[in-house]
Amino acid sequence: MPRKTLGTPEKHRVSSESAPSPSFMRSLRNAGSPSTSPSRNATRSPRLGSLAQAIAPPPRAALSPSPSPDAHRSNTSTPRGTRVRVIDGGGTTTITNTATTDPSSSSSSMRTSPSPIPAPRSTTPTPTTTEDLLKQKDDRIAHLELSYQRTLDALTNASSSLSSFSSLTSTTAHELRLLRLEADALRAERDELRSSWNAVQQSLREREDEIRDLRRQMRGLKEWVSNSTRADATGAAQQMSDEVFGAGIARLGNGLQNWVLVNFRRAKVTSERLADGWREELARVVPMFEEILAMGGKIHLIQSVVSRLLVEMVFGAYFVGLTGEQERVVREAEGMLAGIASTPESLNQWRALTLSILKREADQKLQAETTAIIEAFVDKANNILYAITDVDTKATEARDQGLRQLVNGAIDMSRLLVVQKAIFKVTMPEILPHQRVLFDAATMEDIGGEDEESLSDREICCVTFPGIIKQGDESGGQLQWRNVIAKARVLCSPEE
Repeated sequence: MPRKTLGTPEKHRVSSESAPSPSFMRSLRNAGSPSTSPSRNATRSPRLGSLAQAIAPPPRAALSPSPSPDAHRSNTSTPRGTRVRVIDGGGTTTITNTATTDPSSSSSSMRTSPSPIPAPRSTTPTPTTTEDLLKQKDDRIAHLELSYQRTLDALTNASSSLSSFSSLTSTTAHELRLLRLEADALRAERDELRSSWNAVQQSLREREDEIRDLRRQMRGLKEWVSNSTRADATGAAQQMSDEVFGAGIARLGNGLQNWVLVNFRRAKVTSERLADGWREELARVVPMFEEILAMGGKIHLIQSVVSRLLVEMVFGAYFVGLTGEQERVVREAEGMLAGIASTPESLNQWRALTLSILKREADQKLQAETTAIIEAFVDKANNILYAITDVDTKATEARDQGLRQLVNGAIDMSRLLVVQKAIFKVTMPEILPHQRVLFDAATMEDIGGEDEESLSDREICCVTFPGIIKQGDESGGQLQWRNVIAKARVLCSPEE
């Protein structure tokens, strides 16, 4: 296959198969003869002749379309020269005119021909043979192919990178769309939660208002129930349950026991130095005091003395705080109504209503008389206890204050009992030396810790605290009903 010169026009293509024309060969021989004038072109003609055989095209005689007659004569008379163009591997172009006639005409034509165009200097050595030119062209082609391959690889890599970048951009855009959709969903969920929160807050406020309303209604119902339990619209006695009185009397008994233990636990009790007057008083209060002291029950004896005084001065009163004359008048009125009333229920309701009125005014109207009763109780108890014990009579302030608190509690309990429609009695069995009082499990509680079955036939020697027995129902009727609210605390004699 013929080789093509890279960068050479089509008309300058060199072919190894086409032979040069005879006239072109004669021109080359004449140019290389020794008759040629010694010029620059002539000295370089041998190399140009060999090059012209390889790359120069045949002369074109008919390039001029219509030569004039003068020009025709000039061409026929003057030897015709041949212009040779040589292109080396560095791109240098050299034009040389060669003569086809004698040396004289050749030198004249060389004088009239234009001077050759100087070419820039090149670092590449000028090839001398066709093989060198072909090798140089092959190297040039190989270099261009390598450059083309490198450029193609770079473009392929750039295309791959662009494809990867496009894929990454597409993936990123897809993820961005997903994130935007998720953000929109979260905003919608947030708005929904906010609306739900507002609804819950509104419902909570409504519930709180409802709770406050129900609490107001409950307070109103409690007040209505409290008022409806009274005897009439004037605010009569409030009817209490049996458990309230049982707990109250038990609390009072425990308080008395603690007061005795704190103040008289280390005291010595004896009856030998009792004066005759105090001996008689002690025998009236506790008839069996000598037997109790013989058993070593000093704490039980002191509790029995104070309990007996509570029953006589507090629980035995018609209403604590009334003077003797006021109490006599009220009792006479009750006795008069007892003969008029048809049923005991009506009489008990009248008593509860009347004493409820007194109870409401007791803190203001009956305070002086109540204080006098408390002080009289403390003085009487101290006189008896000082007579039978060796306690210090000077350190009495704390001891007396504790006793006053016990008496106040007993007064409140007594007033609450008498304003009930049912009849409540505080009972403390009286034990006499010439009588035998046996243990009753229904109304008594032994403080000695013995089994009740073994105490059925045992004799009682001391009562340390009273009990409460209820008669009738909450309306004041049915007096045949009897209920033991609290049992009396007793101490049985030792078994023989």
